[in-house]
Amino acid sequence: IPTMNDDGDHVGGVTGVLKSIGYAIRNVQPTRVVVVFDGQGGSLSRKKKFSGYKAQRDKNKLRVNRQYKDLMNDEDERESMKRQFVWLNEMLDSLPLTTMIYDGVEADDVMAYISTKLLKEGEQSVIMSTDKDFLQLVNDDTIVWSPTKKKVYNTNEVKEEYGIESKNLLLYRVLDGDKSDNIPGVYGCGIKTVVKRFPEITEDTKLTVDDLLRLSEEKNKKKKGKIKIYNDIVKAKDQILLNRELMQLDDVDISGSVKMNILDRFNEQIEPVSKLGFMKILNKYKVISHFGNINDWIRDTFTNIITK
Repeated sequence: IPTMNDDGDHVGGVTGVLKSIGYAIRNVQPTRVVVVFDGQGGSLSRKKKFSGYKAQRDKNKLRVNRQYKDLMNDEDERESMKRQFVWLNEMLDSLPLTTMIYDGVEADDVMAYISTKLLKEGEQSVIMSTDKDFLQLVNDDTIVWSPTKKKVYNTNEVKEEYGIESKNLLLYRVLDGDKSDNIPGVYGCGIKTVVKRFPEITEDTKLTVDDLLRLSEEKNKKKKGKIKIYNDIVKAKDQILLNRELMQLDDVDISGSVKMNILDRFNEQIEPVSKLGFMKILNKYKVISHFGNINDWIRDTFTNIITK
């Protein structure tokens, strides 16, 4: 958001994130909110498995402040991002939210661990993300809210959009790859072709990547190598197995100590919103005017959050 405060500091990152979180809360009406950031060196574990992981991110970096490209160079942008990140965390700490960040761990893994391992009976998690990898976790207890599509993905929505059960969506993802993370797929494995050649993944039975590779070998022999996709998958076995390691979120690869830290943080009591404290911080960084009626924003956003 191209927004500056009265001092000429870019504050679109701070206001944009807070407004996005607020919009999601008012839309979903949760009783608990956890905001997760990538830790320093969060991608290293995956980069050890595949050196090309996210390799293009720096090359294709978008300008954060595109509206001010003539006023801010790359160094100015980096300093602005660092400054706003500090401000943002100060603001989040004064709200009835839980923030998490752990060195060496990506935010995706923390979010997946919470939604798959820490829910109590009868609870449901709503993952807010545009990352399609999270759709593999969708079930009766976990749904995904896409803030760009403004759409909630439950099991029916995943099946309707992809033609595949959410429990088997990882199989398509490892074949398709992920351009945003620089993970190569298998050429020709578009969604329509995958569904046509592997109707098994449309059924209400969970298949593993090993099942997919076995089916490919069996179908390739049966068709005597005449169906290209089966042969291509067999040849790409090593890449597919690697993609599984990079993309699966059902059993995340994080240490036991980090899991304990997540659990302890998750179990901490949530303090009620400090309206005065939050407003002081907004005034401190001169962004309060960007929230309209701040009292209404706080009331409408955090009424349902359970504290203490």
